[in-house]
Amino acid sequence: MCTSSQRADSAPADSWQQGRQETVSKEDLRDRFRRTRRSLSLEAYASRSRSMAERARRRPEIRSAKRVHTYWPRTEHREADTRPLIGWMHERGVEVVLPVVTQYPPAPPAMEHRLFRGREATEPNRWGIPEPVGTRAVDPATIDVVLVPALGAGRNGHRVGHGTGYYDAFLRPLADAGVPRVALVFDDCLVDAVPADAHDVPVSAIVTEHQTVSLPS
Repeated sequence: MCTSSQRADSAPADSWQQGRQETVSKEDLRDRFRRTRRSLSLEAYASRSRSMAERARRRPEIRSAKRVHTYWPRTEHREADTRPLIGWMHERGVEVVLPVVTQYPPAPPAMEHRLFRGREATEPNRWGIPEPVGTRAVDPATIDVVLVPALGAGRNGHRVGHGTGYYDAFLRPLADAGVPRVALVFDDCLVDAVPADAHDVPVSAIVTEHQTVSLPS
């Protein structure tokens, strides 16, 4: 449970991280973050996701965006729930874009990006993730901001995903163009640093239910 001092934007990461000097592997962090998320009750998951969405809505790059790329949450895995944000964006007339996987392992990771017109206009992919159908593909160069899925993230701007590489391939040209990339993670999954490989693309902001970390774009 976070104390009141941990709920400020400048809050430190959880106490288990403080003073740690040894390098923690990305796989170790991935396992830790998955266990942390699985431990959330449905009530805590919903409450924390709503708080995260409210905080994300205050980000200027999100408030000013006309086209936002996000993801549909895997709620059974307690992935940060973007549905409150998606609903809020639709109410504001913002175009919402979701990824569509076009190549699966062992082929190189590849996605296209399609306008989201509602849950009824989606079909599950082979991983059970809803993807838009019957809507037009979007040029990634026209996206104003990306809400990036993550199991967890470090204050150094690097995140821990599922290790498939889909988002790093997608984000590289957007990062080069200065497009904001906002990771949504639970406070208990924010650490001081995540080790980075050469292909990893950092995010420009991290939003949790209690704090925001801003980083260079």
